[in-house]
Amino acid sequence: MDTRTITRGAIAGMVGGMMMGMFAMLAMWLDGQRDTGFWTPLNLIAHTIWRGAPLDAEFSGGALVLGGIMHMMMSMGLGAGIAVLVSRVPRLGATLGSRIVTGVMIAMTVWAVMEYVIWPLIDSAAADAFTTWIFAVAHLVFGMTTPLALYALSASAGAAPQASRA
Repeated sequence: MDTRTITRGAIAGMVGGMMMGMFAMLAMWLDGQRDTGFWTPLNLIAHTIWRGAPLDAEFSGGALVLGGIMHMMMSMGLGAGIAVLVSRVPRLGATLGSRIVTGVMIAMTVWAVMEYVIWPLIDSAAADAFTTWIFAVAHLVFGMTTPLALYALSASAGAAPQASRA
């Protein structure tokens, strides 16, 4: 694997993860249902491994740090995966449009698996507390933003934005 590809993918994943997180936090705050608010998404992510994290909009410094770290780790890993995939499979990385479609399809697959399988098994309370449509649209935002950031990083570094034919 190419270290530059993985590094750019991780950085692009951070950008996508930040956009996803900002959307989810603002949407939960504006939605205002079931005690949700600005801090709810980070609290729920943190609650997955720390049951002391709140399940509502209450601010918790520990949940902020833990949830932020967990979310960025997942975003960076998924971003690196997307970068490797679009660089290795010519059809998926041939154009910016195909990269965005690939990113969206991967992100929505991750959303479905997380929403209906993994998160309910690990922490059903946190999974139930995250508004489904916000969780889905946040993943859509990630899937669109990450390939755009990856494209911009590749173009600004002088790398050919086209996929390699290897």
